[in-house]
Amino acid sequence: MLCKKVLEESGGDMDNAMALLKKSSEALAAKKNERRTGAGIIESYIHGNSRVGVLLELRCETDFVARNAEFKSLAHDIALHIAGMSPAHVSNKSVSDELREEARHLFITESENLGKSPEMTAKIVEGKLEAHFRDTSLMSQQFIKDQTITVEDDAGGLAKSELRYIVGPGQTGTSPTDETIGIFGVGTKRAVVALAQDIRIRTRCSKEKTHQVEFDDNWLEDDDWELPVYEVDEIAEGTTVVELQKLRVQITDEAIAQLKDHLRTTYAKFLRNSSVTLRVNGEKLSPRFFENWAYPPGYLPRRYIGNLKTEDNRVIRVEAVAGLSRESSPAAGEYGVYFYCNDRLVARGLKTFDVGFTKGIAGLPHPKVSLTRVLVFLNGDARSMPWNSSKSDISTKHEVFLALRNWLVQVVKDYASLSRIWMGDWSDKVFKHKTGTIKEVQIDDFPEVQKSFLSPLPRSRPRYGEIITQKNRKVAKRKPWTKGLYEGIIAADLISKQRLEQKNRIALIVLDSTLEIAFKEYLVNESGTTYNDSKLLSIFNNRTSVHNEIKKYVNIKAHTWKKIDHYYRLRCKFVHERVTVGIDDDQIQDFREVVEGVLKKLYRLNFGKA
Repeated sequence: MLCKKVLEESGGDMDNAMALLKKSSEALAAKKNERRTGAGIIESYIHGNSRVGVLLELRCETDFVARNAEFKSLAHDIALHIAGMSPAHVSNKSVSDELREEARHLFITESENLGKSPEMTAKIVEGKLEAHFRDTSLMSQQFIKDQTITVEDDAGGLAKSELRYIVGPGQTGTSPTDETIGIFGVGTKRAVVALAQDIRIRTRCSKEKTHQVEFDDNWLEDDDWELPVYEVDEIAEGTTVVELQKLRVQITDEAIAQLKDHLRTTYAKFLRNSSVTLRVNGEKLSPRFFENWAYPPGYLPRRYIGNLKTEDNRVIRVEAVAGLSRESSPAAGEYGVYFYCNDRLVARGLKTFDVGFTKGIAGLPHPKVSLTRVLVFLNGDARSMPWNSSKSDISTKHEVFLALRNWLVQVVKDYASLSRIWMGDWSDKVFKHKTGTIKEVQIDDFPEVQKSFLSPLPRSRPRYGEIITQKNRKVAKRKPWTKGLYEGIIAADLISKQRLEQKNRIALIVLDSTLEIAFKEYLVNESGTTYNDSKLLSIFNNRTSVHNEIKKYVNIKAHTWKKIDHYYRLRCKFVHERVTVGIDDDQIQDFREVVEGVLKKLYRLNFGKA
C-alpha cells in the first residue's frame, strides 16, 4: 500500500517515488524506535568446543511476543551467530568515536606506505574503515546460517549421461586401474551431504547444453532416490559449479586458513604444473613442499628408487627421499613420514609405531628427533594405493605398506638417531650445510631390504661420566686409589639429575664422604708418612683432627676450609639431628666445586668442561 501511495503522490515519477518511499520508511523506523521494549528473553549458547559462550538479551514490546517460539528461535540463532562470527559491536552506529579514531590511525599508517596521493590515501582509509566496521558489527555481518560454499572447476564438465555418478549409490565414473588420485563420483556424495543441506550442481561438457541436479535432506530421505536433471542457463564451456547452502558447518577465518594449508600441501605436486590453479576466495594458492634438506658431509639425504609388485602382479613405482631437515618444528609436528599416492599427499608427518616411532627403534616422538623427514612417493593403479577410504591416511594393513615397512622403519630409525646424536650441535652439524646432492640408492626388492644404506652413525655425545673417566685415565692408571674419588663426583652428578625429592641431601652425603675418603687416601698414599690403622682411627675419630693433619702437607685456602667445615656440619645435621634442614641446588653446586678443587689440589684430577 505504501508503494502505491508514493507512486500516486509522485505522479508516476519513479525517482520521486523512491525518494518519498525512503523518507516514509525512515519516518516509520523512527516511530518504531520510540516504542518501549519492556519484555524479552535471556538466551545462552555454548559453542561445541566449550571454549566460547554467549549470553544474549533480546528485547521486545510484549510478553506475548517473548513467549513466541519464533522469537525464541531468533534469539538462539543470534547467539549462535555471535559465537561463530565474534562481532565487536551491535551496529556501525554503536562504535565509539575513540575506537573509530584508533582504527583510522592504524589504516592511515598502513596506507602511507602505498605511495598514493593524499586524496587517494584518504579514500583508501575511508574504504577500509567502512569494511572493518561492517565486518565487525552484528547488524551488518552476513548471517552465519546464510554462508555458502561454491566450488568451480574448468576441467571439462560432465556429460548428461554422467550426472548419475554425482550421488547415485554405487555409481563411479573412473576405472580403478587408472593412475588417478581417486575414483570419480565417490567423494562427491560424502562431501556435499556432510557439508550442506541444500546442494545444486551445474555442469556443461564441451559445447553441450548446461545441466543441473539439485537435492536436499528430503530427497536423501526418500527411498526412491530418482535424481531429476534440468536444462538451465548456460555456464562457461567445460565448467562444473557446485553450490552448497544451509551449511552444516560454520566457516571461520581459522577454517579457511586450515583449508588453504590443506590444499597447498595435499595438491602441491599438481600446483607445480602451470596448467593447474587453485583459488580460495580469489587467492591463488602456491604449493608447499617439505623438502628443505640439509646436506651434512657423510650423511647426505638419500633418494630410494625401485618398483614393488603387488599380489595381483600390478607394479607400484616407489620413490622416497629421506634425510635431515634444515628446520626444526616440534611444536607444529612437521617431521616424520609423509606419504604421497599418485602425487596426492595422503599422510602428513606420521610419527606412529607403524613407521618406527617407538622405544627401541626411532624412539618416541620428541624434539630431539624433529629433524627426521622421510617422503614416500607411490605411483600406480588407484586401487593399489595404500590409502584409506577418505584418502586422509595410510592403511597400515595394506599389502603395499607392509611390503615397505621393514625398510622404512630402518630408514626412520637411522635418521632419527642422527638427529638425536647431533642435538645441541644442529647449527654446526646440520643447519649450516644448505647445499649438496641427494644420493640415489636403487632398491631391487623392498620387502627384503632392511637397511638405510646410510654411513655408520657417529658416536653419540659422550656422557659426563665417560668424559671425566677419560680425562683422568692416566692419573687412575698411576694412582688407582683416585678412581673411586672422581667416580664419587660422577655419582653426585647423576643423583642431582634424578627426580628425587631428597636428591640434594643424598648428593651432599656422597660429596662429603668422597672428600673424607680423599683425605684418608692422601695421608696413606701421598703424604710420605706411614700411618698404621690405630693412628688413622685416632685421626678420623674427629673431623677437625683430619683437617689439621691434611694442613701439615697441603696448603688449602682458609675460605675453602670454612666451606668444608660448613658443609660437614650440614651433613651432620642430616645424619645425627632430629630436625631435617633443607639444601638447595646452588649449595650442592658450590660444595661440588669445593670438592673438585680439593681433589685437583691433592691428586691433579681434572673436572674441566667437556
